[in-house]
Amino acid sequence: MAHADDEVLKRLLPLLRQLRSIPGLKEMKPGIFYLKGSAFLHFHDDAGALFGDLKRSRGGFDRYAVDTPVGQRKLLDDAKRRADRGDEE
Repeated sequence: MAHADDEVLKRLLPLLRQLRSIPGLKEMKPGIFYLKGSAFLHFHDDAGALFGDLKRSRGGFDRYAVDTPVGQRKLLDDAKRRADRGDEE
């Protein structure tokens, strides 16, 4: 599954704006965020369904459905919490 392209990311602009305001996160490419030099968060488009993958400290990523405001809020809250702690949980 490929990363979401710029056209798909337009559907997530309000979420992306909020993610960009989190201290410590750096957006290396549109929709691809790093924390402390490590991949932290990126997005996928799978047959029109949007997902965000958020890094875990023990390796791997947690997948969040971000097609709805509820899914976006969950991802945003978890990203803030993990970035605030300075780790990837």
